[in-house]
This record gives sequence, C-alpha cells and structure tokens, in this order.
Amino acid sequence: MGKSETLLQVKDAESKAKQTIEQARSKEKELLSSARKEAVDKIQQAEKDLRSKSASELASQKASLASQKEGLLQKGNDDAAALEAVAVKKIPQAKMMIKQQFERTFDAATGINE
Repeated sequence: MGKSETLLQVKDAESKAKQTIEQARSKEKELLSSARKEAVDKIQQAEKDLRSKSASELASQKASLASQKEGLLQKGNDDAAALEAVAVKKIPQAKMMIKQQFERTFDAATGINE
C-alpha cells in the first residue's frame, strides 16, 4: 500500500467519522426536541387533568353546600312555623291577661271595687 493510498484511506475514515458524528448530533437534537415536546405535552395534560379534577370537586362541594343550606333553611322555616303556631295559640290567653290587667288598673284608678 502506498503513501497516497494510505492518505486516501485516512481521509475517507475521517470523512466517515465526521459523517457519523454529524448523524449522532442530529439524532441527539431530534431526541432532545422530542423529549422536550413530550415533557411539555405531559405537563399540559397533567395541568388539564388537575383543573378538571378541581372543577369537578368544586362542583361537588358546591352541590353539597347547597343541599345543606336547603336543609338548614327548611329546618329554620319549620321552627319558625312551630313558634308561630304556639304564639297564635297563646294570643287569646294574652288578650285575656291584658284585659284583666287593664281592668284592675282602671278599677284601681277609678276606685271601683273598694
């Protein structure tokens, strides 16, 4: 093998090595780009899932609170109605007591029944 042939083989080997290195760098860039895109996609999906879950949980809690509110309002209305019924039943008795007190005061002031 001659000197020029050896130089050609070395140059050919260097050329192939450069080509291999360039291909490896290109492949590395593609893989990094793909990995970054995949990471961004996964983060976006996780954020979307979290927002969806949060919205669902919030809606569930709102529904639960609305139900509790309705129950408390109904209980309050029932209690108020019961108190009103008791008060209405006591009105005649209260009227009678007020009338008797007025009559006693009137009698005392006018001197009747002395």
